[in-house]
Amino acid sequence: MQEQYGEMLTTNFKNIQVAKLKVKLLAFRGAPESVFKNAVSRIGKLIPTADYILAESDPDILFFLSGGSELPAIQQVSAGNFYVLVGSQHDNSYASATEVKARLNEMNIPSVLLDEEEAGTFGWLGNFHTAKQALENLRGKRLGLIGQVSDWLIASAIPADVLDERLGIELNVIPWTELPHYSGFNASVPFLDTYSGATKMNITETAKVNAMLADAIRVHKLDAITVECFTMVQNDSVTACLPLARFNNEGIPAGCEGDLTAISGMMLCKELTGIVPWIANINKATDELCMFSHCTIAPGLVTDYSVKTHFETGLGTAIEGDFKGDRVTIFRFDNKLKRAFIATAPVTGRPKSPTACRTQIEVKLNGNEVQLLRQNPLGNHHLIFPGDCTVLLYMACMLLGISVLK
Repeated sequence: MQEQYGEMLTTNFKNIQVAKLKVKLLAFRGAPESVFKNAVSRIGKLIPTADYILAESDPDILFFLSGGSELPAIQQVSAGNFYVLVGSQHDNSYASATEVKARLNEMNIPSVLLDEEEAGTFGWLGNFHTAKQALENLRGKRLGLIGQVSDWLIASAIPADVLDERLGIELNVIPWTELPHYSGFNASVPFLDTYSGATKMNITETAKVNAMLADAIRVHKLDAITVECFTMVQNDSVTACLPLARFNNEGIPAGCEGDLTAISGMMLCKELTGIVPWIANINKATDELCMFSHCTIAPGLVTDYSVKTHFETGLGTAIEGDFKGDRVTIFRFDNKLKRAFIATAPVTGRPKSPTACRTQIEVKLNGNEVQLLRQNPLGNHHLIFPGDCTVLLYMACMLLGISVLK
């Protein structure tokens, strides 16, 4: 399973069409060709040739070659965009870039000023390209809300217009009454094969739920879903946990409880890293440990997993497993897509408490992060995935104009 998951992610990245960064060369008015002569070789030391093009308009990067380029630079910018300014110690180019940066600040146009000769500029621009590509990939994605936002998620609903304006995500609300009942579907054989070695429970009904949700994704041309799952539990004593976990494993972001804040973050994380994160409850936050748990984790993110009943109801099915890796990234938006919580932490435990959702981890956060979670939380559900991906998340938030809690 884990090997298949890795192959799937590699394939997804191969299918992504990489957008090129647009670089505008800037020099004093009437500058001779000799000023531009070595520009391409200089840019090539910062950005791979395949990742950029020289552009006359609508640039992402303003590349300063000399002083006197301030007015030509300002004529290239417009509100609502983010700009990277690159200057060097040669020919007063950094001086020019500094003047432009000051003016952009006055205009409230977000930008960053980089030093061409600084060692970290190459890596920064690489992360910038990755984040910009992810945000472009996100635009036009179709998100399906099956049912409605669960009524206990009082801080996690995002209006459709905000999702569209801020992330370019199109929200499609699909009432349960518009979907065929799961019992009319044949049990998904690939689904049964996925979990065949993890349980002795009869999961035929859950396999029919998987087929029903897969059909909804196909019919409505969805790129991601979030499901108000408790309606189905209450009516039919069956859960969506295993199907959602499997969709996440296949690279289709799939959230539960109709949580729009969580699923929008899951969609962003998938585009940034290729991994769909785990949506988890926060069960405890102290200076000693923070505990997270939930029932829909992708099988590829855990080892030694088994199928249990759903925690809150004791019905249906859910995944219990040991989270992979010794370090995680923790992430969450607010419901206005204006603020975010980002942290990375070591995993200190993988408990099996009978009083929390099935898959569980304990992590060690610093004192400030604990206080943010306790005194200024953005909501309950947090997104957790292996490794330290904080740089890319910070970069994406910067491009989106989202402030990260500190």
